Amino acid sequence: MFDERGELLSLIIGWVIFRGRLLHDGDSITAGMIEHGAPDIFDELCGRFVCFSLRGEEVLVRTDPAAMMGVVYNAGQQILASSPTILSLFEEQQPDPEVRQALAGGKGEVWFPLCLTPYLGVRRLLPNHALALNSWTAKRVFPLPGGTGRHGDPCIEPEKAIARLGDILRSNIKALLDDGHRVAQLTGGRDSRIVLAASREWHQQMQFQTVVLDQYSCRLDCHIAADIAERFDLNYRQIPFIQPSREELGGWLHRVGHCVEDTVASMCTTARVHDSQSHELTGTCGEALRAPYWYSSDANLGSLSAEGLLNRMGIVTNPYTVSLAQKWLAGLPEGMSVGNVLQFAYAEIRAACWAGPTLYGHKLSLPSISPFNCGQYYREILAIPESYRGDKKVIPALLDYLWPELGEIPFNRARGIDKLRFLRQELRLSMPIPMRDKIKRLIQPLRLYRNPLRRYLT
Repeated sequence: MFDERGELLSLIIGWVIFRGRLLHDGDSITAGMIEHGAPDIFDELCGRFVCFSLRGEEVLVRTDPAAMMGVVYNAGQQILASSPTILSLFEEQQPDPEVRQALAGGKGEVWFPLCLTPYLGVRRLLPNHALALNSWTAKRVFPLPGGTGRHGDPCIEPEKAIARLGDILRSNIKALLDDGHRVAQLTGGRDSRIVLAASREWHQQMQFQTVVLDQYSCRLDCHIAADIAERFDLNYRQIPFIQPSREELGGWLHRVGHCVEDTVASMCTTARVHDSQSHELTGTCGEALRAPYWYSSDANLGSLSAEGLLNRMGIVTNPYTVSLAQKWLAGLPEGMSVGNVLQFAYAEIRAACWAGPTLYGHKLSLPSISPFNCGQYYREILAIPESYRGDKKVIPALLDYLWPELGEIPFNRARGIDKLRFLRQELRLSMPIPMRDKIKRLIQPLRLYRNPLRRYLT
């Protein structure tokens, strides 16, 4: 990125969509001044990338809006890299047993929220923060005191905001298609359905697919995806799951620095064998449209405690994690609505610390790209009034704008007599979300959850 005088402002590493085009190595962008650790056009960038900007004698580092291209750093050693594994090529990194102990006892999968990694002194750079390499301190740059993003805007007309969201997604998808990237994932859920809806004009040019994992939820995904494909005449296939060897799975975990141990790792062999040699379109970050972690009673909630935040996100609650959650909450400016606190929690704590590190795991020619992951998308959502988002109106309205008929097939539920094949899901969805979360918290101390990779590693 250069300013109008041709002076260098920033360098970008990664895969970037800008104003309807997928950029390539050597491309340049003209931008304005550095604001909040990045050029003024930062929110228009979509994809997986890290931005290095110059401000005087300072070098500032920012991740993409949900840190889908992860960055970790050791301030004491003054090293920044993609993963703890790469850091260890330069300086030895010591395991942090206290962190692992603090996060033990939750769900079976392992991931490290709230900037954490499994290593002493190694922290993850969160989105909406800028890391200054002269001081090795990370500072929040969005939202700021008195600025936008702290709460919904009552002057915003939701219907117009929905249209803008739809147009953002369509533009990003079209940029990938124009560059020859035409493979998209399809499940029974909302996120991949929105990707399909935004692809309506070009869906016949695309290949949709579902990986057939040996799991109950995946059998339902395959059933619904096949139903959608038949109804709307999609080019669709189901990819057989290939069980990974212990060695290949170990390699995946090594590449991500053991920052994630989840079902996604078990797909390493399947991903390698079925590499499409392209940027596959995924629904990652589409969850932000769903008012994640919100309860129907939140309209009357004035603030959110650290314990409340951890409970909603399925993170174990103990003095260590509560202290970290309190620190994260304290870093937000005054005047935040609970709804917007939870939106930032989704992007910064869940997406950045779970989905972001997995980029480095699979041995692929090119990584997947989410058309959702751009600053404009998140800012549009944050500005929609909380009452509209809390009532779960965003996704139905967005489907109506993009492809209304897709809304006729239920999300994550079979239709008609096929419901009898998936009774467990019907029972689960019949319970209110707060009740489901409470049951999960009651089960956690019983240690019934197992690491999903256990069967492949033993």
